[in-house]
Amino acid sequence: MSASLAFETVRTELERSAGMDAWAARGAVQLSLMDAGIEASQVTAAQMRVVVDRLLPKQLASQKVAEIRGVCERIHQALALLVDEPKRDSAERVFQRLAG
Repeated sequence: MSASLAFETVRTELERSAGMDAWAARGAVQLSLMDAGIEASQVTAAQMRVVVDRLLPKQLASQKVAEIRGVCERIHQALALLVDEPKRDSAERVFQRLAG
């Protein structure tokens, strides 16, 4: 399953701003999303902004990232450029509509 544009934006910005390698950045974002109960393929830019504010700093601190506040601000700037993509329907929701 592929990750959403919001996920990829945060991952890319972590690599650029925090100097993390691709696997460490992906892991930090994924763990933050797991704490929020959100799947990487479904997360929107609006949801990701909340995750960046409330959950990502903990993951960055555990990886000894310097200037966490500045990194999160740069991530917010990158997310501000995104337009939330519509959520994809699950198979269950498609079948519910067809049955109705």
